[in-house]
Amino acid sequence: MKKFLLLPLSLFLLPLFSFAYIYPTFDQTLSNGLKIVVCEKPGNGFAELEVWYRVGSKDEQPGIRGMAHMFEHMMFRGTTHVSGEQFLEKLDSVGAQWNAYTTFDRTVYHEYLPINAVEMAMMLESDRMANLNVTQDVLNTERQVVGEEYRNGISNWYQKMVQDRYENLYPEGHPYQIDVIGNLDEITAFTAPQCMQFYDKYYSPNNAFVVIVGDVKHDDIFALAKKYFGPITKQLPAAVPGKCPDVMNAHPKITDMNLDFPLQDYCYTFAQPAADDKDYYAYDMLISLLFTDENSILNERLLKKEHSVYAIIQGNETIDLYPSRTQLDVFMPPMPGNVKVKKAIREEMDNIIANGLPQDKVDDFISAMEAQETLNAYSAENIAAGLGEEEYYYHDYNHVDKVIGEYKKVTQDDIKHVAATYLSADHVDIINIKPTE
Repeated sequence: MKKFLLLPLSLFLLPLFSFAYIYPTFDQTLSNGLKIVVCEKPGNGFAELEVWYRVGSKDEQPGIRGMAHMFEHMMFRGTTHVSGEQFLEKLDSVGAQWNAYTTFDRTVYHEYLPINAVEMAMMLESDRMANLNVTQDVLNTERQVVGEEYRNGISNWYQKMVQDRYENLYPEGHPYQIDVIGNLDEITAFTAPQCMQFYDKYYSPNNAFVVIVGDVKHDDIFALAKKYFGPITKQLPAAVPGKCPDVMNAHPKITDMNLDFPLQDYCYTFAQPAADDKDYYAYDMLISLLFTDENSILNERLLKKEHSVYAIIQGNETIDLYPSRTQLDVFMPPMPGNVKVKKAIREEMDNIIANGLPQDKVDDFISAMEAQETLNAYSAENIAAGLGEEEYYYHDYNHVDKVIGEYKKVTQDDIKHVAATYLSADHVDIINIKPTE
């Protein structure tokens, strides 16, 4: 893919130009550090606008567990200029679809709306980046909402099991040690000053970037960005990378759990490389083709042929900023003899360590990715999500056009290497989760 650098200083003075999903894509970085990525996708007169903040539950400390997710809610509650009700009324009045989400790594706010409302949305987003107004009364209300979300979650047997299990998976001090939802007793004790401190620390232009995809022109968007986001001066100090505790040689604190549901679950958990690790693409292909793909080796054997399991579900993010732990739930009827499932899974792991993956499955994996990329090109939301993910994890949205190429580079020797590294018997842990008697 061609990329043209007009001048050495063009990062700050002129847009950079490239193609993403066949559409021309440009970027410009404001003097306050906020990067704007614009993909000119012609079409229906709509655009997807997303603001990505480099903050998630990884940034929380004891006492404020759940704060990042709380802010996903608080950012809709109004600023010193626009109340929460006015904020939503303005978006709803133009038929916008809006939402947000929080992960361990990031918090993203997004709107899909007519292009004649993009300026309004940029004004609203810049206002809540600079002028959020957190009062104790508003916080008290939103804490109840989040607390109810927490209680609703643990009323679901699967979510409760995942949450109960989660705190036992990671070593002390790991960025992902606590689930994104946080701890209820800490959430209900949040104060307005704590919230404002978190906001002032992480919600700054040099800790965020904006992605806009749709029937827009980049020059117009850059002018609007400079108008609305440009005056924001607050800055996040340069981060000092911390040392992430070892997950390769860590083991869960538990080996057995009880479940209030008539199922048995073997939770397979083992180390997972970070997004920038040289093993990442081979590892992701391996897990997909062994466990999670519809036609994976274990789905074909255990689910379709032997009928010994109900489902195999991955319960974690497939891409992370830090080394993490994969969690794969193998659900079965609770009956004697399920040990045969363990034996079958170990057998298939050892076979891949020795021989790699069947080449036809690798070829099908690449073909499916190419087909999915073609489908994604029709959706502004999917394009924005892809550009945002690559900008977040690789600081380069152009990487979105290189992803399939990275998977194509994976060799059978790479597969055997990651299988031997991550799936060896001494690195794989199984938590046996049984129905409560």
